[in-house]
Amino acid sequence: MSSFFSKLKENWVYLLIVAGTALTFAISVEVDAFDAFYEFSRSHEDWELDELAILVLNLAVGMCIALIVRSRQLVTVVKERDQAEKAAQRFACHDALTGLPNRRAFTDRLANLDCQGDGDGFIVMMMDLDRFKAVNDIHGHAYGDLVLTETAARLQAELVEADMVARLGGDEFAIALCTCSTTERAEDLAARLLVAISQPIIADGTKLSVGTSIGLALLAPEHATEDALRFADQALYSAKKSGRGTFAWFDAELEEKTRERRALEADLKEAVAKDQIAPFFQPVFDITTDRLCGFEVLARWTHDRRGVVPPDVFIEIAEDVGLIAPLGWSVLRQSLIAAQGWDPTLRLAVNLSPTQFRDGHLVERIKETLEETGFDPKRLEIELTETAIMTDFAAAQAALSELRALGITLALDDFGAGFSSLSNLRQLPFDGIKIDGSFISDIQKSPENQRIVSGILALAHGLDLAVTAEGVESDGDLGFLQSVNCEMGQGYHFARPMSGEDVEWMLETKWSSLLREPRDPAQTQDHFPKAG
Repeated sequence: MSSFFSKLKENWVYLLIVAGTALTFAISVEVDAFDAFYEFSRSHEDWELDELAILVLNLAVGMCIALIVRSRQLVTVVKERDQAEKAAQRFACHDALTGLPNRRAFTDRLANLDCQGDGDGFIVMMMDLDRFKAVNDIHGHAYGDLVLTETAARLQAELVEADMVARLGGDEFAIALCTCSTTERAEDLAARLLVAISQPIIADGTKLSVGTSIGLALLAPEHATEDALRFADQALYSAKKSGRGTFAWFDAELEEKTRERRALEADLKEAVAKDQIAPFFQPVFDITTDRLCGFEVLARWTHDRRGVVPPDVFIEIAEDVGLIAPLGWSVLRQSLIAAQGWDPTLRLAVNLSPTQFRDGHLVERIKETLEETGFDPKRLEIELTETAIMTDFAAAQAALSELRALGITLALDDFGAGFSSLSNLRQLPFDGIKIDGSFISDIQKSPENQRIVSGILALAHGLDLAVTAEGVESDGDLGFLQSVNCEMGQGYHFARPMSGEDVEWMLETKWSSLLREPRDPAQTQDHFPKAG
């Protein structure tokens, strides 16, 4: 029946023409209009009314035809406009890649959720993909898109019709469960989604592996729109902090932690802008001669109200909110200014974050900073982790070669802690490596670590690379390193990280000859505050 009325609506012009013609004809017959016109035209032949009537008839037919053609055109235009509006509405509410509803459609759904139901309340889930960036970086965006579409399909396969899944953007997805859902159903679904998403995706013989973490929020109806995504996002962050590949619920304690973190983020942003993240300097000594070789630069933050903020806290926040690069450049510039007047034989080792290393203007920025501070490039050592160089190996080779051409020394940091490979040491122009402190601390008690460190040293010496051991904390650690001919060491056994002012004081007193004084733990503890 609806189809009949739709057709009737589309052809109303033609029906009007037919109805008008039939009505006019009926009236003409009723009043004998044709006979009257015939008699009138015979009595006035000199007026040529018959020719005029034919002309009028032709014009009427022509106007009818024109009206029909124009009405068809208007119908076509209206149809196209309606289709365009529907397409625009769908585009505005759906993700073009996966076909899922987008953030706008999801929030609209939350705003219109029915409060009735036998469930525990409104349950919202948020998730993003672990290792997704690695897929894009290593295999390209085409494979990344494939992962997103396959993830969308797997999510939909686990849901019921009344649930809604949406792609919020990037690799973020959200699910609004039907109002009859319970927390037990939500947890069961979360567990199944963790398994489903972790299954490898095979494309053109390439195995793509990602995972996910999930945040869940149970909300009262009045909070369904306002707080749903924010609470679920906080729960997602908590799940990631727990080690990824798991799910977590939002609760009041988490809200308080999140509020504190947001405040810390704001303070950190201000501190970076005002150069309040200061460089501290950890001495590096020649293990054989006890001679001071230089310092590694470490970032430290002393907040006016919070006091000393641990590096593992603010560094992680800086990485999460995109402040790690400006923080790194600020600390680099400050450290070069502080060390510019020290003994010219002392090197300064500065660690570059992966974000800094991916900067397309990396070499230019370092060169400008050296020129601005007047620091000798030959005294600067850039430390990089293998994570920083693996994103684009060819670009890394080029950048490292340019840095080395400036006279800068290059070192591979945290060697042994990740997936360090011999090929990277051979193909990249490194001058040295730093053994991760986890292998050095209490090494005299770990035969396995002793074998690992001995192997690393043999490899490095075979490639003519200098070796620095991190985390030297005891006489036993130092004794082992001396026995295997490790060149340099750093750690609390030698000295804690210290401010630039303390370095200058030490260089004028105890280290005036650049030789290490015998370590007095009590004296060192009293003079230098413990700095994380």
